[in-house]
Amino acid sequence: MEARNIYRLAHERNVEAMVELASLYKIMEKYSMVVYWLQKASKAGNSEALYQLGNCYYEGLGVEEDVKMALQLYKKAAKKGHADAQNNLADMYLNGEGTSVNYKEALKWFKEAAKQNVVEAMFTLGIMHEQGIGIKKDEKKALQYYLQSAEGGYPDAQYRMGSIYLEGLLGVEKNTSCAIEWFEKAAQSHHIDAIYNLGFLYEHGIGVERNGKKALYYYKRASLLGDYQAKLNIANIYEKGIDVEANQKAAARWRELARQQKENEYDQ
Repeated sequence: MEARNIYRLAHERNVEAMVELASLYKIMEKYSMVVYWLQKASKAGNSEALYQLGNCYYEGLGVEEDVKMALQLYKKAAKKGHADAQNNLADMYLNGEGTSVNYKEALKWFKEAAKQNVVEAMFTLGIMHEQGIGIKKDEKKALQYYLQSAEGGYPDAQYRMGSIYLEGLLGVEKNTSCAIEWFEKAAQSHHIDAIYNLGFLYEHGIGVERNGKKALYYYKRASLLGDYQAKLNIANIYEKGIDVEANQKAAARWRELARQQKENEYDQ
């Protein structure tokens, strides 16, 4: 739909056009207009408008930040079946944002969101069942939720599945090959810890043949994403010549990069 048609339809009180127009204004960073049109669409009970308006109040975009208002808007959208609103509402109950901590409500809304394939909700349910947050510990259910989330493409869950297989957790036997498969999937989404772990496994030959070149590849990816330890590990590989030609200059350069990063972190 062309922008001018969206504008015309929104002024003709077409609710879906109002939401689309709000999205266009968001791209232009005209947040006061975003709020204006979302408020209009929300009055008509549009769940997407309620959800997005909740985001505006939560983030303080176009309005003063107000987590209590965000909670109320998420709740209205959640009751209308909006999956992402259900997940956000559950998060707020879990963390006590805009309300007191309420694990019962958090579980309720995470489960509703999970039914609609919200992978973040599945992952959080895995954490809650594994750690016994608001519910009795249940490793079998925790694993089930982690796996569902991971298979749905959620990088944190994919990384968690890799860790579970690597360490033999939640009743699962250690299986480094499976761990690497899950770490590689998470790495495709630039999950820094998964990328680092792959480097570590190849550097030390854990479950795979040692391969310093592959270790360097993963460590350098992790370094680009800001991993301090990866820089030191790169230096170590060059210093010792682990499956690559020893290069003391390269080792010194990477140690200096690590030092600069740590120094910058202290300054902040």
